[in-house]
Amino acid sequence: MAIQKSLLAALALLGATAQAAGVSRKAFGFATGTTGGGSASAASPSDTAELTSWLTDSTPRTILIDKEFNFLGSKCTDCKCCKPSSNTCGSSGQNAIDLDSSSWCGSYPTLTCTYDKAALEGIDVASNKSIVGVGSAGVLRGKGLRIRNGVSNVIIQNIHITELNPQYIWGGDAITLDGSDLVWIDHVKTSLIGRQHFVAGYEASGRVTISNSEFDGQTSWSATCDGHHYWTILGYGKNDKVTFTGNYIHHTSGRSPKLEFNSYWHAYNNYWYNNTGHAFDVGDGTNALIEGNVFNQVDTPFLDDSSPGKTYAVSASDKSSCDSALGRTCVANTLTSSGELSASDSSVLSSWPKGEFGISVVDASRVKSAVLKNAGIHA
Repeated sequence: MAIQKSLLAALALLGATAQAAGVSRKAFGFATGTTGGGSASAASPSDTAELTSWLTDSTPRTILIDKEFNFLGSKCTDCKCCKPSSNTCGSSGQNAIDLDSSSWCGSYPTLTCTYDKAALEGIDVASNKSIVGVGSAGVLRGKGLRIRNGVSNVIIQNIHITELNPQYIWGGDAITLDGSDLVWIDHVKTSLIGRQHFVAGYEASGRVTISNSEFDGQTSWSATCDGHHYWTILGYGKNDKVTFTGNYIHHTSGRSPKLEFNSYWHAYNNYWYNNTGHAFDVGDGTNALIEGNVFNQVDTPFLDDSSPGKTYAVSASDKSSCDSALGRTCVANTLTSSGELSASDSSVLSSWPKGEFGISVVDASRVKSAVLKNAGIHA
């Protein structure tokens, strides 16, 4: 299949396709054209050292993650931490690692703590890599991935990133983009993350698609004292173009996502469930088009920012404006047991990048079941 014909068809295809051969399907959305390791023969690294070597070298590769790669074990004991004002729930809250390079802890009360050092910095992935999990076996435990400093053409598919010091703010980020281009993140699961499940840093992250992935916010150390993770998805890259579709975002309490600066985010056919805080926080400079999504038990689907960006969330009452501006049928969002999603800045539509890049937005009535069946890693 050259491009995604529809969300349901593409998701079904992955479930029927063996992963051993490498990447399944082709990139769509803003990341159209991403080929990763291309025609490089698929191979499985033997251990964490070989995995790190293959990820960071200059050779185009298709890297099969066919087992768990465990980076845990190098502990920092009796190290500097602090108790931020956000931790009002004691041992079930998140304290913060006091990094020497950051003044974040400021005057907060200091503590000593023990954490795993490997998680603080992700592996720096080089250009032209496909990282593909085999069945449900592909796990990176205790280490995330970073794509930055001019790196381009990377595919991450069907892997689970987990256990990055979840009890600590600044404990680690699962996937970081910062000064990159052409990145496709597909069928990835993230869980038990200390800081961000996904973060696009201040440098441009270019063209990105995040699809069919699961952001699992369930945790025993919550900044909001309710077993829900707060720091979830952060888009700070300048001039980013991000397609965000088919994803399952659940048991979070904020930043799901938080977007700022000059970027375009197209969020369609995603399923948000059980968010006790806010989903979208759209700040200055961002253009966000939100359509065909389902919000279920989300307290605040859209947070009014003090310096708001431009957001158009399609509703049944005004979708005709979107249809006319984009020259296709736009799809209204659905909200159940949730707050309001009131954002109708039509300037988003007039400035939206031309071309749909192989996407097809399905009706919101079909989204929940499809996402629950297909998002995240697949056997």
